[in-house]
Amino acid sequence: MSLPGVLLFSHYVESFWQQNSAPPLVDWSGLPTLVLLVAAVVAATAVAVRAVETRPKGLPGPPALPLLGTRWLFWSRYKVNKLHEAYADMLRRYGPVFAECTPGGVAVVSIADRTALGAVLRTPAKRPYRPPTEIVQVYRRSRPDRYASTGLVNEQGEKWHHLRRHLTAELTSPHTMHSFLPLLNSTSDDFLALLQACRAPDGTVLGFDQLTNRMGLESVCGLMLGTRLGFLERCMSGRAATLAAAVKAHFRAQRDSYYGAPLWKFAPTTLYRTFVRSEETIHTIVSELMEEAKSRTKGSAQDDGMQEIFLRILENPALDMRDKKAAVIDFITAGIETLANSLVFLLYLLSGRPDWQERIRSEVPCSGELHAKDIAAAPSVRAAAIEAFRLLPTAPFLARLLEAPMNVAGHKLPAGTFVLAHTGAACRHEENFWRADEYLPERWVTVRSPHAAALVAPFGRGRRMCPGKRFVESELYLLLAKIMQRWRVEYDGELDIQFDFLLSPKSPVSLRLVEW
Repeated sequence: MSLPGVLLFSHYVESFWQQNSAPPLVDWSGLPTLVLLVAAVVAATAVAVRAVETRPKGLPGPPALPLLGTRWLFWSRYKVNKLHEAYADMLRRYGPVFAECTPGGVAVVSIADRTALGAVLRTPAKRPYRPPTEIVQVYRRSRPDRYASTGLVNEQGEKWHHLRRHLTAELTSPHTMHSFLPLLNSTSDDFLALLQACRAPDGTVLGFDQLTNRMGLESVCGLMLGTRLGFLERCMSGRAATLAAAVKAHFRAQRDSYYGAPLWKFAPTTLYRTFVRSEETIHTIVSELMEEAKSRTKGSAQDDGMQEIFLRILENPALDMRDKKAAVIDFITAGIETLANSLVFLLYLLSGRPDWQERIRSEVPCSGELHAKDIAAAPSVRAAAIEAFRLLPTAPFLARLLEAPMNVAGHKLPAGTFVLAHTGAACRHEENFWRADEYLPERWVTVRSPHAAALVAPFGRGRRMCPGKRFVESELYLLLAKIMQRWRVEYDGELDIQFDFLLSPKSPVSLRLVEW
């Protein structure tokens, strides 16, 4: 960088610090900005040059550049919002095991080999390590007034184990879902009423994905807060719209902080400020919802089991109140996107199989409330959902840190290696599934080899599996059955899919719900 360029960037940083945003990593006030910038550039150059050489020996991969590692690929050859396509291309170019380098010099090993995936994901560990999302970690550590930790997703070791033990037991139990089913039935009925109200005469529902986001918000809040909040009313409240937009911005900022230029680590860039705004908006709105739910719970004599779950989280003496609130925030944030995106993907894929829609309709009761036994008696429902998880998982790869040295496909990886387990890509390989690129729910009813069922892992694997797995699955099954009771689904063309830290449909999505 030339001296004028350094001076210009120095002025840029100083103008940012004059605003109210706290510095994300360090307090710069004691030293001249120019000195710090020059030192940062020199240090980054030294690290980046070394990064070119840190790829595990013998592993192929794209070339790494000083200061950039292999991130330059996402500013030239690939688009960051099409990350799933980028990795599919790199797996074709370099094979099922290859390595990238981050600008900070960390080797990231991508794996799509079935045997290697099994070795990585089945490795037993009481406290498995998962690479944290750095921008979340940095911000939450800067706000001890709101956060006692970086949260269940980003904590490691004993702290993670403590949070998991005290926060997830209720969410992962079959009893919880059994208690939640009546509330989920009424929520699903209201969602179908909203769809009916939004249907055009030909059955078209414009902005279907936005309606599924509202369904995700209402149902996740129902589970976490034990009450209905009215997000499925015909006219969506401003608060619901604000929360949905903040969640979307939150995930995109996490994506861009990892795959974009890491300038946010040195100055409060637009990216960092966008993330902070989204995090603070989510925290504020969910805090309001929690207070409202507490007031309703205290003023109600009803004890339907769901309120009890909410109170158990709030009243657990082993947890700091900041951790309780952060957990509710994280569960709601993740649950909205996971459910909404999964439902859109499921109905999109199912639109190409009218015969399977007929089969589902024949297996579920014609109308009325659905119970667990009704879903269990309709294997076509589960088959349709799990096949959608195979082809379009919202989380197409899983991040892991190896706790011990491991031999992966003939390559020796040291302990501490950052691994991306590409389960989504592996599910589309012919050696793992028969007719792997086709949507064939029947493969889950009558198995035909090859059939590597363990590769389908949209919620993760092992002890760091998403605690909301049972909830999302149960809700998808119920929603699919209820939709098939009333309508068949049609979609023209190919769905545009993008990567927003989770796989998401490009908004808006419109489909047709046609009366049987």
